[in-house]
Amino acid sequence: MRMPAGLHLALGFLTTLPVPQLSPEEFSAHPDLAGQAFAWYPLVGVVLSVLLCATAWLLHFSHLLPVVQAGCLLTVWILLTGGLHLDGLLDSCDALFAPVSLERRLQILKDVHTGAFGVIGLVLIVGLKWALLTQLIEQRGPALWSGLWLAPVWGRWMLVWAAQRYPYARAGGAASLGGTMRQGLGSRQLSMATISTLLLFIASLAMHRVAFWSLLGPLAGLLGARWAAGKLNGGLTGDLYGALCEVTELVVLIGLALAG
Repeated sequence: MRMPAGLHLALGFLTTLPVPQLSPEEFSAHPDLAGQAFAWYPLVGVVLSVLLCATAWLLHFSHLLPVVQAGCLLTVWILLTGGLHLDGLLDSCDALFAPVSLERRLQILKDVHTGAFGVIGLVLIVGLKWALLTQLIEQRGPALWSGLWLAPVWGRWMLVWAAQRYPYARAGGAASLGGTMRQGLGSRQLSMATISTLLLFIASLAMHRVAFWSLLGPLAGLLGARWAAGKLNGGLTGDLYGALCEVTELVVLIGLALAG
């Protein structure tokens, strides 16, 4: 049985899994398919969660130290997404933390070169994720499984919320990747993504109360989106979506590490 076109597109865009590309006829028949695919983003997070949990379970039977297991797990995490959101994080840090004008910030977001703020942001995010995964693996409790299950889901929900809630910051943004992906995105897609995410969260909470602490992740993402939009005259870009996903995932892990 063939998967829905929106899920097909979401998997192909957000992961490196071997998903066949959609045909030109399918895109022609559904011109707003990219925006409609946002409704499936949390489900893509579930796919990533399952693969990460399976990887952590296999590593448990190895003789590797927890810090090495965490490094391997984080490597798989990055490989599964192709570093898509880390790339957005690099550009976002360079643009948002530089003391420059709005026009210059938007130029930096389009620049393919990486500056000092981007490098610092990447090192901090990856380093903290590695350290947090090491702690959670050492604890070997429900916090680890809740973190691996919920971090990818909340992170991809944040992509949907940020894209639907804020206008595109750059004039003529429809020609860019982030602007193109938003075409067809509306309140219906956000509602579907939110309902599925909440159902997954409630199921996790029913199994382990520690899952409640994962809410720190989306809270940090919401505040981060508001701060970033303030730097860009009320809008966001595709790079910012990726950065918010990374920050949300990180703070989910922080919350569960605190609770675990």
